[in-house]
Amino acid sequence: MLIRNARRWAPGGLRAWAAACGAVGLAFMVRYQLHPVLQSEYPFLLFTIAALLVEFFFGLGQAVFVVVAGLLLGIYFFVKPYNSFITPEPLDIFFVAGYLITNALAITLIEDLQRSKYALGLMKDVLQSRLEMLERSNMEREFAEKKVEEHSERFRLLAASFPQVLYMRRVDGEFEYLNDAFFRYTGLEAGSLSDAGWLEAVHPEDTERAGRACERVARSGDSETMQLRLRMGDGRYEQFAGPLSRVEGKHGRDIKWVGSLARSIAARG
Repeated sequence: MLIRNARRWAPGGLRAWAAACGAVGLAFMVRYQLHPVLQSEYPFLLFTIAALLVEFFFGLGQAVFVVVAGLLLGIYFFVKPYNSFITPEPLDIFFVAGYLITNALAITLIEDLQRSKYALGLMKDVLQSRLEMLERSNMEREFAEKKVEEHSERFRLLAASFPQVLYMRRVDGEFEYLNDAFFRYTGLEAGSLSDAGWLEAVHPEDTERAGRACERVARSGDSETMQLRLRMGDGRYEQFAGPLSRVEGKHGRDIKWVGSLARSIAARG
């Protein structure tokens, strides 16, 4: 893509063609004024200079036009016999061939140089644009991560202040959370749970029932009350009860259970 676009380095348009015609006219006028002095010497020199300047500023098509126009004007006006087209002499053919070869080589080199320069500029612009996009993306990512951390910290502080046990689990199983009350009651340390997770502290007779309740609520979305026994730090079991519900969040569906000591509930009742 960059290589194809590099061919468009020249401005083009009517302005470029007008400049090419002007260059031919200027070169012809100067050479015509010098004709009494130069005679048939250097009939194409000024046209060569004009072609190279046009190539440098306006591109290949206009430069070729200057070369062809200069060839015709030079042969007609500045090659003996003047003001006519006749079969050229061998020496004239040599000058014409030299003119064409010199211009072709010089124009090709300038065109290649300009295309390379333009392609380098395009590549620089593309890289700069991609760098800016990467920087914006990185800033957006850092901002999003900061927001997530802030929300997580607020949630943790809020959940830690609950006297009840708060359990949350992503329906797809990628996330599981227990607040500080769970660890205070059970005497377990955060990060010490096995693959069984919080069920490690649930009474063996209640684990299957608790698992079925979580699956049922995750599937239907209907809330229900779940009771289970948790092993306390001293080894005894206490009954906990509370609502089990499904929460719809922007990051997915979560199962939430808020369990209070049954005897505390009875005392309040």
